[in-house]
Amino acid sequence: MIFLEQLLPLLWLLPTLTSAQNNVGCSAACPPIGYENDSSHLCPGSPVEESAATRLHDICHPAVLSNAKLSFSRFKQPGHVTVIANYYTGCEAGRRESGVFAGIAQRIHDETLGKVNFVTSLKGGGNCAQWAGIYQSDALSMGLNNGKKPTTQPLTVSDTQYDLRDSFFTSPYPHPSYIILDENLVVTSKSVGPCCGYVSYYDCTDDVALGLDETLTKEIYAVYDRQIDALVAEEETTTTTTTTTAAASMAAVDTTTTTTTPATISNIFNQPSTGTCQSTTWSDWSQCSKTCGDGGIQFRYALNSELPVETRPCPLTLPACPEQCVPEFGLSFEAKVIVSSGLDSPRDLAFHPTPGLHLGKRSEGRDFNPDEGEELWVVNGNSHDVTIVASLGTRAQQTISRKDRGYYHYMNNVTALSFNTVKGSGRNVDQDTFNYFAVCNDNLNDYLGSKEPNYFMGPTLYDTDTTSPNKAGKKNTVNRIGEDCSGDSADQCFFLHADMLHESPACIGITHDPEVLTAYGAVYWAFDTTGDNSGNGGQLVMFDFQQPHGPGSMDHSIASVRRYTEVKLFRDENVHAGMVVHPDKRRLFIVNPGKGSIVAVDVDTGRYSRTAREEYPIFSNRLPSFEYSIYECVDQEEVFVGGLKNPSGLALSLDGSRLFVAESGGRILAYEVETGALLQSIDLASFGYTSIGGLTISPETGNIYFVDMNANQVVMVDRAGFTFCTYQSVATPGFQTALAAAKAQVESECAGVSFSLTRDYTCQVDGTIPNGTLFEQVHTDGYASDNPDVQSMAGMDAAAALLANRTDCEYDGDLNFDALLLGGYYCHVCLPRNDGSSCDAGGSCSNVQWEGFTCDNEFFIDIDESKGILVASSHYFDKTYDSELELVAGVTYRFTVSTGAANPVLISAMPDYLPVLTIASRSIEPSDAVSNGPILLKTDSSTPNVMYLTSPGAAALKLTINGGADASAWSLLDPTTSSATSFFSATTTATLVCAALAWTLV
Repeated sequence: MIFLEQLLPLLWLLPTLTSAQNNVGCSAACPPIGYENDSSHLCPGSPVEESAATRLHDICHPAVLSNAKLSFSRFKQPGHVTVIANYYTGCEAGRRESGVFAGIAQRIHDETLGKVNFVTSLKGGGNCAQWAGIYQSDALSMGLNNGKKPTTQPLTVSDTQYDLRDSFFTSPYPHPSYIILDENLVVTSKSVGPCCGYVSYYDCTDDVALGLDETLTKEIYAVYDRQIDALVAEEETTTTTTTTTAAASMAAVDTTTTTTTPATISNIFNQPSTGTCQSTTWSDWSQCSKTCGDGGIQFRYALNSELPVETRPCPLTLPACPEQCVPEFGLSFEAKVIVSSGLDSPRDLAFHPTPGLHLGKRSEGRDFNPDEGEELWVVNGNSHDVTIVASLGTRAQQTISRKDRGYYHYMNNVTALSFNTVKGSGRNVDQDTFNYFAVCNDNLNDYLGSKEPNYFMGPTLYDTDTTSPNKAGKKNTVNRIGEDCSGDSADQCFFLHADMLHESPACIGITHDPEVLTAYGAVYWAFDTTGDNSGNGGQLVMFDFQQPHGPGSMDHSIASVRRYTEVKLFRDENVHAGMVVHPDKRRLFIVNPGKGSIVAVDVDTGRYSRTAREEYPIFSNRLPSFEYSIYECVDQEEVFVGGLKNPSGLALSLDGSRLFVAESGGRILAYEVETGALLQSIDLASFGYTSIGGLTISPETGNIYFVDMNANQVVMVDRAGFTFCTYQSVATPGFQTALAAAKAQVESECAGVSFSLTRDYTCQVDGTIPNGTLFEQVHTDGYASDNPDVQSMAGMDAAAALLANRTDCEYDGDLNFDALLLGGYYCHVCLPRNDGSSCDAGGSCSNVQWEGFTCDNEFFIDIDESKGILVASSHYFDKTYDSELELVAGVTYRFTVSTGAANPVLISAMPDYLPVLTIASRSIEPSDAVSNGPILLKTDSSTPNVMYLTSPGAAALKLTINGGADASAWSLLDPTTSSATSFFSATTTATLVCAALAWTLV
């Protein structure tokens, strides 16, 4: 293994650490500098949105409010002020201020008789009581609150979903930071603490942190005094009693609204009643959960907080469950091929939630019909790209493939994809990641086998929206040189990733979580086959991209990654494992290929155990805003369904009642979600499909689609007679009713107890951090540096150009290829394919640092109207050609035409534009005339050494093919005769017309 200090000599290329945090620094400007048009930032003068004000948050401290709920709307009262702090756990500088904040909070809360309340969020992992104890002790040691330890303030919220941060302190607003809300929940002040810019807890001393006391106290009382003065004035107009001081008025108001006792504080919140819950009396055993087969399970319950429920297998002998008929299979079916070309080892597929949003009506010079049919996206493992099937199932259906310019890292052996399909979530339009998708890469980051793996690999996130007005200029797709490729562009377009995280090398499954609690909705679950690197299986990993860094950035500091080490997952020879989250039950179903089973995990369970940074030292960012944690004690069924043979794809019926799993050898099976009982299966091996990968279900028709990895096809299960196909649930009537009643009774009478049939109530998290790592550390600076400039645009220093001359490209050489990406290289002699970029075959590239690359086999064709001639230009050579263009045989050339509809361009054997004869071609795509789009010319030794780019009304541009066949030895023939041969070829995706003359060698 190569260490990063040997491989990534990039830190010294970057600016030295300053107080800057990303591009924003520690400025309190709101919106942050560079984000002036982002509506997601809550700034002074703005009211808190109703959804944020009424959302309930779990209070974890003080203890008197344990299990209570906080709603900011409760503080929307005359004279009240609310102060919110933004911190992270861990030994980071901002936490030094948490003790100062606690001292200020208790003092001012007491001075104002409870009218000023303080809230801080616990995020980044950790135990609430532990961290509260730390900041209370810090307040005492710094002599705050008149030497008294804070007890009832601040209110600490368990912000595991980062809702408070993302609602009130949207990144990149600096931290630590503070917001003050008035009695109407309007922001009056938003400020940054004095420890901003310091890296560690020990760098920011007490003296520095104590500067917060004076500034925050002054800002709070400015709001408080103004509101009290208003109350006094109002009191004077409504009573004959003269009140001479604000304090007297305050006392009068407070006698009816607030006291300082903890009991009154607790009355503000939704706090459940408490009971002893120590009963050892069990209920009777319930009915069995299923009416057939193994009968499922039984349960019994007790009002006992330590063990409220027990389960056991059904003891009854029941008849076998009958094979039934589900609507998706029907009484009979056929396997209908939907796509049979353009795929290269397809692994997974998914329907785009908004057809046409990405391609629009025109892309890469091709017309599309966004209003016709659905849109299916397919990931290809061998070609490391995505094939988009537009207008699925209509006469307008066509395919187009697209990849990332850095596919060798961002889409290396792409194996799974999943869309955010949650429409109408109520999220802010500038935060919502609806229509984004993430891909999973089955690779250890070896750059297509050219570099020793360093395990720095994980899911990549993309925004597919290129057509909405608010996405104008976002560069979600770009051309080679990095220019926006949306709209009516003739250029070849590439994805530009919106984010990437790096904690699941060799990932074979991914699914989006349709939750609606996080601000961005960018939560995905992944099947990490590497696990603890012991060879004993993989693990479940949750990735919350939180605020995606967006196209053009490398900042991974705002994210949360959680490893569920108890969810053991095993791969087999298959390269895809399906995953799906049930949106109502909040259950994650995972294909476990190596065990021949499906695992079911309750995704809203599990508890923080410890940081993952020590055991798993390869991670995306070292800043405190990046959470990397281990979660334990998750509720799971290790075998929800068993007895499967090489399971692969997984899909959920539209109504959520049926779960479909593919066996790669050719079967698809339907199971009842409620019971796990098999309902029906179909055999596709007889149709020749013996390598089934991903499954998906059409959101419009409910039809099942799958990919076959060896056949390179997308296939639909074409059902017949499904209108009359029904099945009978095997769930025991009344079981779910009894279960719901037991759950309601236990949770209402036993405060803080969650009732679950799959929970291990004896489970205790292990907070011990081992003194050792499971991986050899390969990222100690660079991507993982705690220098906040390294992964932001501020870190893209021109000195990184020194990497351009590195030629130590060996498999185990000193150069880490990740350094090239971080240094702004899309083309480098060490990077894979065509000197590291996606030039067409035979082309060479030249890097344009931080932007993209150019190719020596790409030319842009236009008309010089003043001269009446066709001209070609090259970004690579930085030249324009107006009479002759010299080419080389053995290279595929791309001519990107932008001449307009009145001036179509074609490649001809003659200098005249003669769109007369039609023949099939094999070396020019397309073979008909093009006015806005690409023409690909594949040359070899048989290609005539002279051809022409022609257009009506313009002089032709001569193409000289060095190494081609002598054009003088060719003679013109009638292309309709059998003796005619051509150097042209037909495209495989459309019926095309060649407008050139045919020649044959004499």
